[in-house]
Amino acid sequence: MNTTKTLKVGDAAPDFELPTKDKQVIRLSDYRGRKNVVLLFYPLAWTPV
Repeated sequence: MNTTKTLKVGDAAPDFELPTKDKQVIRLSDYRGRKNVVLLFYPLAWTPV
C-alpha cells in the first residue's frame, strides 16, 4: 500500500524515524515543539567519485 502524500507549504511533516551512525533511532516527533528541524538530502554525498 502506497501511503505517499504530497505536502503543501505550511503542512506539518509526517512523523518518521531514521537510524544514526551509532545505530540509535531518531524520530521527528522527538523534536516536535522543542527545536527547529532542517532536513537536507545529498543524493551523492556518500557515493565514491
